[in-house]
Amino acid sequence: MTLTRNTIIRIAFYLIGILLLSFGLSCSINSQLGAAPMPSMQVGLQQTVGLTVGSWEFIMGSVFVTIMAVVRRSRPDLLAFLTSFLTGLGIDMWLYVSKQVYIPDQLAGRILFLCFGLVFISLGISLYLQAKFSPAPSDGMIILLEEIWHLKRQTSRTIFSAMIVLLAFFLSGPVGIGTLIMVVSLGPIVAFFYPRMEQLFLRLIEKDQTVIQTINKEG
Repeated sequence: MTLTRNTIIRIAFYLIGILLLSFGLSCSINSQLGAAPMPSMQVGLQQTVGLTVGSWEFIMGSVFVTIMAVVRRSRPDLLAFLTSFLTGLGIDMWLYVSKQVYIPDQLAGRILFLCFGLVFISLGISLYLQAKFSPAPSDGMIILLEEIWHLKRQTSRTIFSAMIVLLAFFLSGPVGIGTLIMVVSLGPIVAFFYPRMEQLFLRLIEKDQTVIQTINKEG
């Protein structure tokens, strides 16, 4: 009973987190001020090669998972494939919905969408990580760089982001001032949301355990 209910809570945080993350990523694309690093590269690949942005999220995620498995000489992380697939599916869904509803053409609307991107990407990351299933492949690559070169997490994140933005630039992806803002701001905003989402997660888990303990005592 305890395992099942706790697992449901973890799955809920995981799925809601990915839903919000993909919404934030789509907002960064639709802001037209410069998308987050990974979507910038994926849009560039879409424009150069074809396929959807979400498809490239899954393809690049699969490439990253394979690289990590080869370097570590371990089996590929299957949950990382799932995270990448669900995120890609969410991005394509939100891009389709926003195309039907509203894409900003004024500067104020674009700035608002950029802000939405920052908030929802950070909130989504802070939620899905509570489940502790598997990090997104891009986050896994950051950890891999940290392990190989013995870097601090923020340093490895900056290096990885710079590499992705450079590739996006050569692919004519939507690199702009918004991309720079994303690179600089996402870390601190995630640091703001993460402990609050962690407290919420722990409260739900502890509440669940308290209820079960009460049932067991009364039973």
